[in-house]
Amino acid sequence: MATLLKFKRLGWAATFALVTLVALLSYVSGRRYLAAVRAVEHTLAVQSAINATLSLLKDAETGQRGHTLTGDAQFLEPYQAARAEIPRHVARLFELTRGDSIQVGRLTSLRRLIDDKLRHSEAVIQLSNEGERARAFDLVRAGRGKQIMDRIRAVCRAMSDHEEALLQVRKQAARKSEFTAMWGIGIGSVAMVLVALFSLATVHRDVEQLKHTAEELATSEEHYRMLTEQSSDLVRLLALNGAIIYVNPAVERLLGYSVKEYLALAPRSLMHPDELATAAMIVSEIQQRTRSAGVSTYRLRHKSGEYRWFEVHWAVQRDAQGAPRDVHTVGRDVTARLESERRLNAYATELKTLSLRDELTGLYNRRGFLEVAGQAHAQALKDASFAALIFIDLNGLKRINDELGHDIGDLALRDAAEVLRSALRATDVLARLGGDEFVAFATGFRAAELELLRDRLRKLAEQRTTEQARSFRLSMSVGAACLSPGSERTLSELLDEADAAMYEQKNARRAAGGISVPPGPRSEPG
Repeated sequence: MATLLKFKRLGWAATFALVTLVALLSYVSGRRYLAAVRAVEHTLAVQSAINATLSLLKDAETGQRGHTLTGDAQFLEPYQAARAEIPRHVARLFELTRGDSIQVGRLTSLRRLIDDKLRHSEAVIQLSNEGERARAFDLVRAGRGKQIMDRIRAVCRAMSDHEEALLQVRKQAARKSEFTAMWGIGIGSVAMVLVALFSLATVHRDVEQLKHTAEELATSEEHYRMLTEQSSDLVRLLALNGAIIYVNPAVERLLGYSVKEYLALAPRSLMHPDELATAAMIVSEIQQRTRSAGVSTYRLRHKSGEYRWFEVHWAVQRDAQGAPRDVHTVGRDVTARLESERRLNAYATELKTLSLRDELTGLYNRRGFLEVAGQAHAQALKDASFAALIFIDLNGLKRINDELGHDIGDLALRDAAEVLRSALRATDVLARLGGDEFVAFATGFRAAELELLRDRLRKLAEQRTTEQARSFRLSMSVGAACLSPGSERTLSELLDEADAAMYEQKNARRAAGGISVPPGPRSEPG
């Protein structure tokens, strides 16, 4: 008898150790989930700072280019504003990545490249201010500014990919910890059941011993019931047909039924219809003795009608002949955990979407355009088909901002985006590069269609201004670079040419007193 008691005490000690270990695993799992969520937020912040820096560099480049092409000092205003803001965003990136030596090294390289880019722009502006516009054009044509920007984009892309990789590692660690914790819970629960059953079996060996150990048996049963009835998990004993033999009081908190109500339910009546076939297959495997334990995740209907997800650890109990008798299950409500995983995946998807879309207009941003239009451009080259890169500038945005406020300016940008969506085809790749500049890559587009597009944009802009009773006039300057079959020009070359063509139209418009005078489409030579 003493030996039996010793075994029982060892069993309860082991069970307590398992429960303690499960609690520790659950705590570690929770901490890792929080770390994964923080990693998502950190990655979003780094992406936002990188995109803001690239956008400011493009604004600076646009201002410098406009000043070089036109000599108009007004183009220096966005350049000076962007230059003043860039150090703040770079400092923000240093603050976000200071604990990562790899990112700090890349960011140090990025800051040097940004300084080189700004010095190059300053040199071009200085030559233009000194009347040396031919030298300024030569300096631009040399391509150093573009090379620096390509290197800047490569560094930014590497930083962004690094953050994505760290995020995936942390998510995997959190899932592994949660999986380990749930296995520990199942093993601990099964261990408690086995210890209790072992105690009952040994006590019933001998009637004489039963008389002497009745009090100990009652105590043991009381301990077992206390553990199950005080458990926060759903503990059940099921017959092979699914009928409930026993359920602990946690059922009322988890499913809304009292113990009496739950015991009166028909077998598997609370299971979701989609999972009944799987449950029937498990019962068949138990009866055929090919399966004796496992973990199943399925839905149970709450008394309110709502379905809740449970992760259930189950084990088959057999009679003296080894035939399955009943099934003991321990289920934990994992609805919140599954929802957290869903949100985490949604955060990652949102992160990818935000990195490709302009927040104000919903169009692609610069990165999204280069990625999607790059694919369309490669396909056009492969198919030897016509295509065009169309550069659009919203006229008078600065005046709208200055006279009517930036909220109205944002409204003008959204109106311009809607007009462009209506004027272009759904298959065309449309983006806002930053500031008042938009760009589109249109396959199957020929040079002769450019004037039709300008007329369509003019009519749609006037129609929207009238219908929405806007306090401003919506006007756009449009330039295009056309790609003919057999051409090998890169997307970057088309973008530069279309940009220059747009400025020609803008200058012609100003020379005509604000009336749009198209300079004529550029086309790829035969």
